[in-house]
This record gives sequence, structure tokens and C-alpha cells, in this order.
Amino acid sequence: MAVIVKKAEKVAAVVSSLPVGFSFEAFLEAFQAAYPKEWANVVREYQKHERKTKPGKAHPMPEPVQYMRNALNVHLRG
Repeated sequence: MAVIVKKAEKVAAVVSSLPVGFSFEAFLEAFQAAYPKEWANVVREYQKHERKTKPGKAHPMPEPVQYMRNALNVHLRG
């Protein structure tokens, strides 16, 4: 199951609402305001991975802020 359903559409909607030359921090703040449930789901999924991962091991999900940075970068490259 996807962490954020229709992530590309939601990232695009947030980006289109921001002024040209926006910062990542502005994007993250706008995303959290526009989609609080999706942000909570990202954090929850990350915490779930953290709990299930044995000490000293890594899991594939990046931290929530990095997850959103990756989503923005994918959008900007696309």
C-alpha cells in the first residue's frame, strides 16, 4: 500500500500553490497544512518501520522529512 495515495498529484498541487523559487521548508509546511492526514500517515509508517526493525539493522523508508524531500525532487525532475 502506498504511504501517500496519489502522491504525485498532491505534490503537484502544493507546488502549484507556492510562489516561484520556494524553499523546501515552505513546501513541507504547505504540504502539512494542505494534507495533514497524509503527513500523519508518513510519520506513522516511518514509526512502524522503526518499531519492526531489529537494533543495528536498517529499513528502506527514509525519515519523514527526507521522504517528502524525495517526493519533491521527483516532481521537480519530472
